[in-house]
Amino acid sequence: MSPRLSNWLKQGALLAASLLIGLLLIEGMLRVLGWSHPVFAQPDRDLGWSFRPGVSGWSSHENTAFLRMNRFGFRGADWTREPGEGTLRIAMLGDSFLDSSNLADEHDLARVVERALNASCPALAPRKAEVLNFGVSGYGTAQQYLQLEQRVTAFRPDVAVLAFYAGNDVANNSRALSADGQKTKPYFTMAPSGELQLDRSFRDSNAFRKELQSDWQRRLVNASYLLQALKQVVRGRPVIPEPLVYDNTSAGKPPTLFGAENEALFSPPPDETWRSAWAVTEKLLLRMRDRAAANKIGFGMAIIPDPVQAAPGAAWRHALAQRMNAQDLDYPVRRIADFATQNDLRHLDLLAPLRSHGDREQVFLYGFPPKLGNGHLNETGSRVAGKEIADWLCREFVRPAQSSAKAPL
Repeated sequence: MSPRLSNWLKQGALLAASLLIGLLLIEGMLRVLGWSHPVFAQPDRDLGWSFRPGVSGWSSHENTAFLRMNRFGFRGADWTREPGEGTLRIAMLGDSFLDSSNLADEHDLARVVERALNASCPALAPRKAEVLNFGVSGYGTAQQYLQLEQRVTAFRPDVAVLAFYAGNDVANNSRALSADGQKTKPYFTMAPSGELQLDRSFRDSNAFRKELQSDWQRRLVNASYLLQALKQVVRGRPVIPEPLVYDNTSAGKPPTLFGAENEALFSPPPDETWRSAWAVTEKLLLRMRDRAAANKIGFGMAIIPDPVQAAPGAAWRHALAQRMNAQDLDYPVRRIADFATQNDLRHLDLLAPLRSHGDREQVFLYGFPPKLGNGHLNETGSRVAGKEIADWLCREFVRPAQSSAKAPL
């Protein structure tokens, strides 16, 4: 080997070693600072997607919040399979409005419900309520039913509560109406007999196979804080976590006109696709109720309105309705609530209390800057909704401890 080539190799090896040491130092610094931005979702052959067990880090969805997924792949601390003695166990199912990925732990909806129930339900004493958060972003009623059937019952809850989001849960139960990027999942379809049939054909789709084949890349990203930082840069998101500090009062702020995710929801179904989506949704709600009853689990539903329905101020809501050409701004919530009443399905309609609070206090209950009023529940919205749900649970499902070994049944 010539001296020149040997010198080049030495310089190359020194440069590579320096680069490696530099990368390791950056990796170590990011870990010390806790600036992790992992990929939380993974492909799931039963439900389309789910959260990765044991993953924790910062999420930059509307707001910046630190999320922890437990060993079962759900938000919050680890649970035991069996409820503890003297514990009233409540399982909550829902989508992103429940998993609250835009809120810190103390403000996530399930945590607020648990805290409020333990603080203000006299009939609960001397027991304690434990609320398990089974919320997963993007889930529709079909996935929530399968969750209840396949996963939730294994934790032996006393009560199961579906957080039904009126803004897109109906559309999520239709392949044609589901949002792009959320179609690789199980659906229920209506047979000519009127019975529901489970369709898991997504497993054989090219899109889902691609998700499975490329998942190693997401696992690799999760193994390195440096790769997670690069991911943030590529997506145009901040590497340094900065939770928003903002004023959510609505007084004196010009209202922003925005539309709903599914404007066809605000009138009777306009076509067969929407009629089918509503019919499947309503049958799934009854099936969830009956599945819970078969497992001796109390069942109820909390209906979360679309942001346009709870915008603070009647004048603003009127302007939003006109912009969308909505026939009836209350239609989706009222239809679900009426259906629940007609079928003896315990439910809580959150539209009136959220709307009333927003109007009275002149605050936005949904959204974060720069989209106050539009988006998911913010800290105030979660607090108001969580307290309402806790009070409803206390009234409907909690009985004095001495009356029964399983209080809510």
